[in-house]
Amino acid sequence: MMDWYIEQVFAARTWKLRKEVFSPGGKLGEVMLDGDFEGTHFAAYDGNDVVGVLSLISLGDNYKIHFLAVAPHVRMKGIGTALLGYATRFISTFNGRVVLAEALLDQQHFWKKNGFDAGKQNDTTVTYSLALR
Repeated sequence: MMDWYIEQVFAARTWKLRKEVFSPGGKLGEVMLDGDFEGTHFAAYDGNDVVGVLSLISLGDNYKIHFLAVAPHVRMKGIGTALLGYATRFISTFNGRVVLAEALLDQQHFWKKNGFDAGKQNDTTVTYSLALR
């Protein structure tokens, strides 16, 4: 059984898992954002290991999720949903109105299950939104 928890972290704490999930054979720079140090980041820990990360960028009253990653060996255990819940509560404290996320087409069940509405779609991705008030 996992005994995990979530906390707000610095951008650099998210990079290792971002790379493992989104660019396993690539370079670290491929998962670093220009505005990373101005963003807000959360990590889910199992002991000392980061097993999930979520990175947000503020767009005024709206916030965009730029990365949501969960380590493959702990998927389907509620970590992604818990990170979303933590992030939306954080955004609500700052009177944020909308959370946006762009995700692959095959991830639509996760986003819809967590209350997000599908919006603009192209061949590979969908933009999702969640109104907070």
